Amino acid sequence: MPKLSILYRSKFRAAAFVVEGVNLQDVQVIALELKKDRLSYALYGIFLALRLYGLAYYFRYTDKTREALRNSADKILFWDCCYFEEYRMLNRMLGKEKARNVFFWNPLSRWSSDCKYLKKQLDYLKARGFAFFTFDPADAEKYAISRIRNVNRKLPVQEDVKWDFYFIGAPKDRRVFIENLEKRLEAKGFTTNFKLVESKADYVSNYDNIKLSAQSKCIVDVMSPEQQGLTLRPFDALFLEKKLITNCASVKKFDFYDTANIYVIEGDDLNGLDEFMATPYKKLDETLVCRYEVNQWIRENFLN
Repeated sequence: MPKLSILYRSKFRAAAFVVEGVNLQDVQVIALELKKDRLSYALYGIFLALRLYGLAYYFRYTDKTREALRNSADKILFWDCCYFEEYRMLNRMLGKEKARNVFFWNPLSRWSSDCKYLKKQLDYLKARGFAFFTFDPADAEKYAISRIRNVNRKLPVQEDVKWDFYFIGAPKDRRVFIENLEKRLEAKGFTTNFKLVESKADYVSNYDNIKLSAQSKCIVDVMSPEQQGLTLRPFDALFLEKKLITNCASVKKFDFYDTANIYVIEGDDLNGLDEFMATPYKKLDETLVCRYEVNQWIRENFLN
């Protein structure tokens, strides 16, 4: 019997990439596979709204998923995988004896822009034994939930360096900053590979992203204004032993921050960037690096 069951959705590709890297003997990984026919989807919505959770549960998940959930461990970790109403349903169907933990892999605004709604849902589930964790300091304070280190998957990838700077991401509200940054880097004589993901055709798999990151000398991290916790880019750089340039000043508070490896963009200039790129990467203690690797993270936080 596993000590911990991690529940995730394969639809959320970045999360699936990390969770599927878990190889601990005491941990079971369960993909929440949904029924895909329209009738099941419609009936799930109706029964969920009526709080007929047994019927909603039946029409939500495949037979394989329901069987896996029946045999799940006494401790559950939801990897930011459900709407709040779905947590209510699972709370009823999993039984009272199971410990319920939710790790918010993204800012809570992903699920709703209504702060009052989010607080109400969190309070309801907290009263029923749910424990919530987030990497985002603003969400931790606003919603009175536990802050925890962010986490990533470490892959042993080695590639020849092909360019100085690499960026990938959706433009969102960052387009002007990203495009201007690329122009400024190229004006300094650096080579760049910037990929704006604006459609399915632009999508790069997580595995390919790691390879492209490994082919760069420095990974570029541009954080959206609404997010305060670190993105995954600093951890890609940490695991691949690559330099990082970022607009996230809070990275200076982390134990892996070193001016030899991380350049923080402040203001409109790039003073000191040439010197930063000319110095070699400073190798960090492996014990420190492993604290952010998914298997070690799980051991420390959910198997202790």
